[in-house]
Amino acid sequence: MISDQPPAVATAVDHRSLREVFGHFATGVTVVTTATSHGPVGMTANSFASVSLEPALVLFSVARRSQLAAQLEAAECFAVIILAESQRSLAEQFARPGFNRFGTSQWSPGSTGAPVLVGGLASLECSVVEIHCGGDHLIILGRVVAASSGSSEDPLLFFRGCFDTLGRSEGPSDR
Repeated sequence: MISDQPPAVATAVDHRSLREVFGHFATGVTVVTTATSHGPVGMTANSFASVSLEPALVLFSVARRSQLAAQLEAAECFAVIILAESQRSLAEQFARPGFNRFGTSQWSPGSTGAPVLVGGLASLECSVVEIHCGGDHLIILGRVVAASSGSSEDPLLFFRGCFDTLGRSEGPSDR
């Protein structure tokens, strides 16, 4: 039955409850990197998405209060490394506070100059197209200028506030 009255809409959502609800959406885990005048910087991000194939566009978001927000906002390019399930320690390393998160991680400068970590499932190199304010986050949209596949492992996932895996015991041909 169609009603003439609009449905009641909550005017405020409890942030803790909302975070729990968002946690039910499993995401892949990436590390986003860029080069700065002070050296490479990077952060773990699960707020990554493909946007368009033509033109090839992706986005990620960074909290405005993040220590790296200003560096990522000023960057002309960035790289996104999609992590394999064996790279949980790398995800944890790049999720820690501070500017020097690279430590002894192996990487090389990509075609854009952004650092590309070794061993990921795939990597994308992007030039920044637009930056939007999205509440307490910056949404950074980039045009993909280079893409490559790497490891054939399963992906590292983030689900209900924890790192997770697909948990499969069979190989790709058994699906």
